[in-house]
Amino acid sequence: MISVLSVNFRSAADAAGLAESIADHRDELDIELIIVNNSPDESIAVPPVAAAFTRVVDSNNIGYGRAINRAAAGARGEMLFLANPDVRLTRGALSAARAFLDAHPDVGVLLPRLRYPDGRVQPSARRFYTWPAALYARCPLRDRIGHPRFFRNYLMIDERFDGPTDVDWGLGGAMFLRRDDYPGGRIFDERFFLYFEDVDLCLRTWRGGRRVVYHPLVICVHAHRRHSAKLLSRNALAHFAGMMRFLWKHKGFPGR
Repeated sequence: MISVLSVNFRSAADAAGLAESIADHRDELDIELIIVNNSPDESIAVPPVAAAFTRVVDSNNIGYGRAINRAAAGARGEMLFLANPDVRLTRGALSAARAFLDAHPDVGVLLPRLRYPDGRVQPSARRFYTWPAALYARCPLRDRIGHPRFFRNYLMIDERFDGPTDVDWGLGGAMFLRRDDYPGGRIFDERFFLYFEDVDLCLRTWRGGRRVVYHPLVICVHAHRRHSAKLLSRNALAHFAGMMRFLWKHKGFPGR
């Protein structure tokens, strides 16, 4: 079984769409969907086609990492797929991810290739932060003025990715893990409320002797909206707080 774990925060329509889309893939593998609803004032209308395999866990806004951990603690699948509500699977993605993890026990985190709904590839694999990359990432005009070489290197934009490739880390909104690697569902460090919990997870994976792999043939569609783009938005401040927590925990921006 594969357990798909998701967190809703003011995205109930997307979460319902995720449930409906997963119903189209149940012929591939046995699937369950667990959605932790971090928006207590919002209900998720699970489509009837998905009701049999979907559980909604109501919660206050406890943060992304803690919510994923809560979902993982109740998951039954041998493989976990962490998916933002606006992620959609493509045909064969689950089977390919399962086969790859089964064949490569040294891989701790498997990252799919993400595409925008229009088919463009969304850069989602990363090298670990450097100070120049971290500072430039907070620049609200960066998409207008272009990416200098050091930032392209951080985003791995110029990598070909002809096959499964070791990477430092990748976006936590779409990643495959093994449940047995996380007793009690403790995937993320819950001190990270939002942002940088994925960087921390991948760093811990590498330091624990396991690999983080980006697989370009495991494809998902992601209608990504960069909520932390504005310099003083709530999400931008959360991103900054996550970065400060990461710097404090790891004494800077370390490598593998």
